[in-house]
Amino acid sequence: MAFVTTFVGAVSKKGSNAFNVDFSVGPGVRGNQPADIMLVQALFRIAHFEVSAPLPPPPGETGIAVDGKLGPKTIRFILNGQRLAKASGLKVRLDGIFDPFRSQGEFSKIAKVRYVLELLNDACFNLCDNDGINNFVALQVRDDIPAALVADLNAPRRDVARQYEREQG
Repeated sequence: MAFVTTFVGAVSKKGSNAFNVDFSVGPGVRGNQPADIMLVQALFRIAHFEVSAPLPPPPGETGIAVDGKLGPKTIRFILNGQRLAKASGLKVRLDGIFDPFRSQGEFSKIAKVRYVLELLNDACFNLCDNDGINNFVALQVRDDIPAALVADLNAPRRDVARQYEREQG
């Protein structure tokens, strides 16, 4: 299930919501919950198509549906996001998988790489902030977001999500 947490924009230093997943999203992982996939798709839609200075989408792509299905297009967007992060000098894995991030700026415990989902949150926040739009911060109340994702983002936090906080303590 997708959920809301908080973070501080790396560039703006402003506090904001951040959106995370309980389970990994990508080919070959056991997670791939529809709401988690929808969240990743919604963030890609913001970063690539809803701002005036978007991140470059995968070649030939002109949009992404927020449908909760992990198809070839969503996988292309995940790989593209990882490639963009790596090209900017960040240490990330090019494995086609978005893992839940534990806390802002933290490296993964095993691979010692950045969580690309956290980087995507930061990009969405900064791009929208630069444009003066609330597409990112108001994600959980937008009427163009599927009801299942809106429900998850507005639900109280659950024990699954809290496991990441406990690991920090």
